[in-house]
Amino acid sequence: MRSRLLYALLLLCFSNVLMAQPVNPYHTNGSAFSENCNCYTLTNEQTTQSGSVWNKNKIDLTQSFDYKFNINLGSRDADGADGMVFVLQNIDISVGTTGEGMGFGGVTPSIGIPIDTWQNGNHNDPAYDHISINRDGDMNHTSANNLAGPVSAISGRDNIEDGQWHTFRVIWNATTKTLSAQIDGVDRVQAIIDLVPNVFSNNPLVFWGFTAGTGGSYNRQRFCTSLNPGFALGANQLTCFPTPIQFSDNSASFGTIVKWFWDFGDGTTADVQTPPPHVYPAPGNYEVKLNILGNNGCVSDTFKQKIIVGSKPVAEFELPPPPYCNEQIIALKDASKVDYGSINSWNWNIDNGQTVVTNTSPGYQQPFTLGQHTIQLQVRSKEGCVSDPVSQPLQMSASPQVDMTFSDTCFRVPVLFTGINLSPAIPVRQWYWSPGDGTRDSSSSIYHSYAKGGPFYVKLYAVADNGCYSDTINETINIYETHAFAGNDTLVTDNQPLPLNGSGGIFYSWSPPDGLSDPNIANPVALIKKSTSYVLTVSTPMGCASMDTINIKVFKGPAIYVPNAFSPNGDRRNDRFRVTAPGITEIYFFRIFNRYGQLVYNSTSAKDGWDGTLNGQPQPTGTYVWMVKGKDFAGQVHEKKGTFMLIR
Repeated sequence: MRSRLLYALLLLCFSNVLMAQPVNPYHTNGSAFSENCNCYTLTNEQTTQSGSVWNKNKIDLTQSFDYKFNINLGSRDADGADGMVFVLQNIDISVGTTGEGMGFGGVTPSIGIPIDTWQNGNHNDPAYDHISINRDGDMNHTSANNLAGPVSAISGRDNIEDGQWHTFRVIWNATTKTLSAQIDGVDRVQAIIDLVPNVFSNNPLVFWGFTAGTGGSYNRQRFCTSLNPGFALGANQLTCFPTPIQFSDNSASFGTIVKWFWDFGDGTTADVQTPPPHVYPAPGNYEVKLNILGNNGCVSDTFKQKIIVGSKPVAEFELPPPPYCNEQIIALKDASKVDYGSINSWNWNIDNGQTVVTNTSPGYQQPFTLGQHTIQLQVRSKEGCVSDPVSQPLQMSASPQVDMTFSDTCFRVPVLFTGINLSPAIPVRQWYWSPGDGTRDSSSSIYHSYAKGGPFYVKLYAVADNGCYSDTINETINIYETHAFAGNDTLVTDNQPLPLNGSGGIFYSWSPPDGLSDPNIANPVALIKKSTSYVLTVSTPMGCASMDTINIKVFKGPAIYVPNAFSPNGDRRNDRFRVTAPGITEIYFFRIFNRYGQLVYNSTSAKDGWDGTLNGQPQPTGTYVWMVKGKDFAGQVHEKKGTFMLIR
């Protein structure tokens, strides 16, 4: 019902103003036409157009004016043209031309403020959309008639052909003789000139209006006499229910505003510029609307703004799951709520004021010491509503301190690990062992065997009955392991010194000691006259002994022994023809020839031997010749040759 009453009131006011102004004060020329009560199109998106709109009533330049407009230069950028001009002239209300002059070119006497969107080289235009102040229809920016500019039409941007509406304000100060213009609230150009004597030959009465033109390129170019409703709240205005809210009108109009139509969104209205402080009936989201009526009889579009009338928030927070242990950082999670509005301040009070922190973001965290604590939270909304405080207790418990004992030992020998509670007043509920070899255990004392030697990093922590965890302690246990190796079986000549090379432990013992230079070192020298087997025992300071045997076969020599036959038939018995060379330390060559004198084998090793093939092909049964040459351990050279049978 109230909306219908407001609509009726708007119609009544609109009708009354129209009755007060029976004649349209604007005259259109060329392509220009009226869109509605206060808006005009100067040119459509067509080539070679000219449009102008003039106020039929002359104004007196001995009086200051402040005109506010909305302008739209179209949405074609690269091929958009040509722009529009605000013009003062006393010639006629039918002037205007097409193209680069934008309806202003050649109009004398006149003052124009062109907003130029096409770059004309003959006018020395800059490369961006620009604004300037020019006189007598002269658009050349290097001319004396260029009084100000050119500068970019929009501060910080090159393009005004963006399809958007921009505010355009023209100000004439008759006292200081200053003509200036703003776009989107930013000063763009200013010129100081006494218009009446210097431009209009002492005639202060002039027409004002807009002209525009297109040529080979075009844009839809429009303007409106400003009729922009708007309002704001005070800088410190709170909107928490039931705070009275003061709405301040900041509407802008080309002329005077004769009526305001407020709708506060709760079924109440007002028709004055500054309504009294408004108290809403309940918290909620309200849409406030404002229309204005200008002295030209035009009713504005509706300005709308959401107003949140805040409700009282409810403070709430959550503690993380227990346990809570000394010096632990506790993260407090906000769970506060508000039906209308938004919470933007959280006040945390710890232990009755010992710590007070106000945050602008939810949640809070800090370390807490042992003992009982009290945590309080109070929240505030952006609308100014404050919750009741809410509190929760927090009990911080002590964590246990632990240690371990063990002893180094040999691999495969069980080790006793014992956990020690260094804080007996805090009973341990569970122990957690990691012996370092990938296994786990959970008793206070454990026996553990290692399958190999080496250093292992043992870890231990415990959980107390109160749920608090101890720190994890780390210790290294050394597990000792030996791998006795006496060397590969070998052969020597009688009285040939043979260095032995044992390995695999720390302490060494050879048995029997006969013929050894020192039976208790890793590398004794053996000097024997008969074949002997030595057993090597290695150990560590912990014991951990292991044994290995080397068999040494003794030949008379130095000498070269060669068999007289071999059978390479794959039975792994006598499959290679080898040389046995006890006492020979270096083989110069070992060669085999077939009965045709062809070399079928050549080596400098006595170990490998011939497998009875040549280039991978088995050689036939028959007689073959061998030749061996080498040097013994005393430096004497030995050379022998002979024959053997290859049997298949």
